[in-house]
Amino acid sequence: MALERLLNWAEASLETSINQATLPHAIIAVNAADLKVEDREWDDDYATNQLLRSVPSRVSRDPYFVELADIWRRRGKTIRTVSDLIACYYSSFTVVRIPMEGRPGLMVSQINKLRAQITRCCRDSYRARQTARMLSNSDELAMFMQVAFDHFSNDLETPFNFIEASLNTNPIPEDFGSNILQLAIAMQKREFDNKSNFERLSKFVASCVFLNCVRYQKGKLHTRPFV
Repeated sequence: MALERLLNWAEASLETSINQATLPHAIIAVNAADLKVEDREWDDDYATNQLLRSVPSRVSRDPYFVELADIWRRRGKTIRTVSDLIACYYSSFTVVRIPMEGRPGLMVSQINKLRAQITRCCRDSYRARQTARMLSNSDELAMFMQVAFDHFSNDLETPFNFIEASLNTNPIPEDFGSNILQLAIAMQKREFDNKSNFERLSKFVASCVFLNCVRYQKGKLHTRPFV
């Protein structure tokens, strides 16, 4: 069954990683759907609710679903329906019906709905990762993929740690100069006027240097020149 496969994949993905910024979104495209169904069956919300309502008792009867539900109950989650279980693994869950040949207009309409759902999920995921400060560019994504490949090639038991991977490839600077460089790079990403950036940065650097002198160098405070 599609839902069982969906949860099986999600369980494997979630249990083999920690510090994951966001949960994925799930979209099921029911391909070659019967044209004889009611018109409301082509609505995304109705199709999603219909699929979830068709399996309400599996959480209490199906051994696999019962096992997953028990795991999440021990973690403090309230699991009564398959929908509750899906929400533990996915940020959202949507069903889109794609009709078989015969109604070109309906086909175009449903494909547009599928595209709209994919766009929505990508936008929501982008915002969630941005809020979690785990948004990756193309270079960082390639890095994560390589690190994850190396990790699972050597160890299938230890979960992949996203935060650890990020710190290993982009470690927190240990000295003053490296920290100031990181700050300058961050400012440049927000404001491309380098002259303005360094004018503002110079006062901050001067304050840090003076504070360091006051804290750790010998001599009295009133003997130190102020800039």
